[in-house]
Amino acid sequence: MLGLIDHGSAGNFHVENNCKKCLDEPYKIYFGLGQSVSLTQAPDVFKVSRAGIRLGNYLVQSLNPKNLNSSFLDIGTGSGVLALLMRKLGGNDITATDICEKSIAQAKINEHLNFKQPTISFFVSDLFDGLSEQRFQTIVFNPPGWRTPSRSLIQRLETRGRTGQLPIHSMFYGDEVISRFLNELPKYLNPTGVAIVGLNSLVGIRDILERYNQKYSNALPLTYKLIERHTLPLIHYSTHWKALEKHLKLEFEKWQALDLATYSTDKNGDIYWSYEIIEFSHHQK
Repeated sequence: MLGLIDHGSAGNFHVENNCKKCLDEPYKIYFGLGQSVSLTQAPDVFKVSRAGIRLGNYLVQSLNPKNLNSSFLDIGTGSGVLALLMRKLGGNDITATDICEKSIAQAKINEHLNFKQPTISFFVSDLFDGLSEQRFQTIVFNPPGWRTPSRSLIQRLETRGRTGQLPIHSMFYGDEVISRFLNELPKYLNPTGVAIVGLNSLVGIRDILERYNQKYSNALPLTYKLIERHTLPLIHYSTHWKALEKHLKLEFEKWQALDLATYSTDKNGDIYWSYEIIEFSHHQK
């Protein structure tokens, strides 16, 4: 069971998404307080990463009955794991969105696997586009973790792309996605609500927040603070991205040289990055 043997360790437990042996096998993740979520795997939907487990752990630790009895929005739900976790904890007003129709279909399957009756509102949506302008008390977002790739890397990714593999936007273009999310967030967040966002240091956290500050001339519509930080090993998520490991490393090196990404490499050449859980909220008068 994930969330137990891997909890607190530095080993790489992640199974590649196209592992044929694993595709039809449900797996379970433990988050604490006796709560676990069962999931099925699909070849073009992310298996929950260690970062996703860390974010789920934080939700269990931090959300109180007031939060659980209020509106909850999970953006980029993927397998639906965080929305399902909120329902396990007693949430009864849960909305989950994803830009990928296959992810939403898989999330609905996973809700059926964990509960007898469906109650979560699932929508295909690019960030907030598919939603009416209602406000949510808690918004959770685990965005794509890597920056916009160079044209040469895009060509390599597209050349190696195959049916049933993860789409490029599922992990790249994170800097663009997060900037759009932050610009739209104030309209959808309750005045007393919080948005909990998990950011990968390979996306360029300093660059994103600096541009956010500059956009509003430091008169920010939202305030933010770092809640938790974890160092995690790089994984490649699919075999065809793994095959591009050399080119990915070159891309990461260019980003870091321009101060647009942060990571460390050990003596074996393995990359480690920082997973940072950041909380955004309205300024309180």
